[in-house]
Parts: sequence; C-alpha cells; structure tokens
Amino acid sequence: MITFYDPRDSWGFLSNFSRHQVRIYGREWMTSEHAFQAMKYHPHRPDLVEWVQKQLTPRAAAQAGRDNTKPIKADWDSLPPKDLAIRIQHVHQPNDELRRSEHMEPLFKRTKDVIMYEVCLAKFRQNRDLRDVLIDSGKESIVEASMIDPYWGWGVNQVGQNKLGRVIMAVRESLQTESLM
Repeated sequence: MITFYDPRDSWGFLSNFSRHQVRIYGREWMTSEHAFQAMKYHPHRPDLVEWVQKQLTPRAAAQAGRDNTKPIKADWDSLPPKDLAIRIQHVHQPNDELRRSEHMEPLFKRTKDVIMYEVCLAKFRQNRDLRDVLIDSGKESIVEASMIDPYWGWGVNQVGQNKLGRVIMAVRESLQTESLM
C-alpha cells in the first residue's frame, strides 16, 4: 500500500500540495490544489477564481477555497451536471480493495469528485516524471493518510472514503491505458 500526505515525503508528489504546476481550465496554476479550490467559484465568481489563483502557497489556496463566507458553486457537493458527468464516462472505477464498507459512495458521485479527477489527470499528464512513477506503481493501493479528512483521506480511524487516493488510482488506470495506445 502506498500512503501519502506530506508533499516532502517520498510519495508526497501525489499530494495536491506538491509544487507541480498544472494547466487546466484555460489557466496555469501553481499547484493542483490551487486549481481544485478555484473551481468552487467557477463560473459564478471569476473574481474569487482569480483570488484563489493568486494565493502564494497551496495551503493558502486551500484556506481560500474553504472560506465559508464565500459562495461556492451550488452543485459542488451534489450530483455533477450532465456535461461534467459525460467527461468522465470513460473512466473505470479502480479495483479498490480499500472499500471497507458496502455503504461507501461511488467514486464520481459529486461534482467535486469529477473536478478532482480532471485536475489530477492534468497534473500527471503534464508532469512526465510524476506520471511515470505513478504508472510504475502498478495496481498498488493508494491512500491519502490524512488523519483529519475522512472524505479525501482515510480519517482518524483509517476507514474514511479515501476519495483522493481512489481518484489517483483512477488517474493511474487512465494513464496506463493511454500508455498502451
């Protein structure tokens, strides 16, 4: 099992806080965290998208995106709109032995899950060195070892959703398929 959390650790490049630029949604972002957090305000608040993009660190971008005084997009935590859902139809759910509960929700249930997939896919496609290491990890399980986030990580009791780890496994599967073509 591959675990990651701190971007300075050996698998830390999997973190959205790793200092790897990504170009997506018509912009260049300092990190994938910047891109992900900014999409909470797209398209209804371009001023806030720009505000997140200008944050100097991924931690600052995360804090900006979590500012509950700012209006995030209405469907962020609900089913993705049809046009967004269509963009991920080709993606298979990874073989996820980390499912500890039959009640764990599907990988792409919410708009934020699809956005996370798109951002991570762009990051690994555009950073060849990262892509190669990810592809070489084969079918090994990937877990975001966050003790505080049971949605994106595995949480304090290590039984959380691990959505980020599962998204990265789906990205790896897509990249492995692309490399065979």
